[in-house]
Amino acid sequence: MKNDQEKKRVVVCGEKWVAERCLQFLYGRRDTEICAIVAAPEDWQANLISFGTERRIKVFVGNINDYVDVLASLKPDYIFSFQYRPLLKTAILNLPLHGCVNMHFGLLPRYGGCYPVAWAILNGEKQAGVTLHHMVEGFDEGGIIAQATVPVENDTTSRKLFDTLSEEAVKLFMDRYPALLEGATESHPQDLTQKLYYTKNSIDFVRDKIIDWSKTGSEIHRKICAFSFEPFQLPVASLQIPNGQQLKVTVGNSRLCDREVSRESELVGSIQEVTDSGSVVTVTADGDLMEIGLLDNQIPRDYIESLGVSAKDIVFK
Repeated sequence: MKNDQEKKRVVVCGEKWVAERCLQFLYGRRDTEICAIVAAPEDWQANLISFGTERRIKVFVGNINDYVDVLASLKPDYIFSFQYRPLLKTAILNLPLHGCVNMHFGLLPRYGGCYPVAWAILNGEKQAGVTLHHMVEGFDEGGIIAQATVPVENDTTSRKLFDTLSEEAVKLFMDRYPALLEGATESHPQDLTQKLYYTKNSIDFVRDKIIDWSKTGSEIHRKICAFSFEPFQLPVASLQIPNGQQLKVTVGNSRLCDREVSRESELVGSIQEVTDSGSVVTVTADGDLMEIGLLDNQIPRDYIESLGVSAKDIVFK
C-alpha cells in the first residue's frame, strides 16, 4: 500500500450522477486522496455536498474561481471537472501540478460549448460521445486524452442520450485514470479547423421547445426528441380545436411512420388516424406521417376525449 506522501491529491468540481460516481471511484482508490470537492448549490441528480461531508472531505459550494487561495494551499496534483458549469479561470487552471482535466459530453472538436446532447439530436447525428481532455483557457479546446462514442437512434431523446453518455463517461474515466495517474497517458491536440461550438444562448429552452408543424417530419421528430428531457422538460405543440381556440400541450413519444400521406390535399397538422394503442398519426409539411404517443403525458385518444371533441376536428399548428 502506498503511503500518504505518494498519493495523488485531487480536487473534483462537478455535479450530477457522473460526478458522484467518479468521486466514489476515486474515494475507493489507495493511490488517491480527494482533498476537496466543489459542488453546485443545487443538484437534481446527486448530492456531492453530503458525499463530502459524510467522508470528512473539504466541500466548497458554488464557483470554483472564488476559492483560488484555499485550493492553492491544498497543493492538488489534478483538478477534475465533471458536468461543471462555471468556466475555470487562469488562476485555477494554473493550480494543479499536472493540470485540469474535464469530461465533456460531446465529441470534440465538434459540439464544444453548451447543450451538446440536444444539438447532436437536432442536427441528426448518428453518433455522439464523451471526451476526456485537458483544460486550457480556450473553452473545450485542450488536448484530447480519450473519447468514447455511442449511437444515436431515430427515437433517442435527450434524456436517454444524457443517461447513456453519463454511463460511458464514468467507464471512460475509470479506464483511463490509472494511466493518467502514472503520467503514461498522452493527449493529442484538437484540430480546431473542425471546431463546432455552441454558446449558452444557442438554445432558448422556453422559446425553442415550441413545435412548428409547418416543418418537415424529420425536423419535427428531431426537435421532439431533442427537447424531451423527462421529467423536467417536454416539447410543446399548439392544438386548434373546433371553436377556434388553441391549446398548448406537451408532446412526446414521437416516431416517423414508414408511409406518407396519400392525398396532397390533406391539411398539415391534421390527425389521419387514431391507432389501437391510442396514439395519433398526423400530417407534416412534407407529407410525412408522424405518430405521437403522448399529449400532456396522457394517451392522445384519452386526452382528446377529455376535451369533448373528435380527433378529426383537431389540427396541430
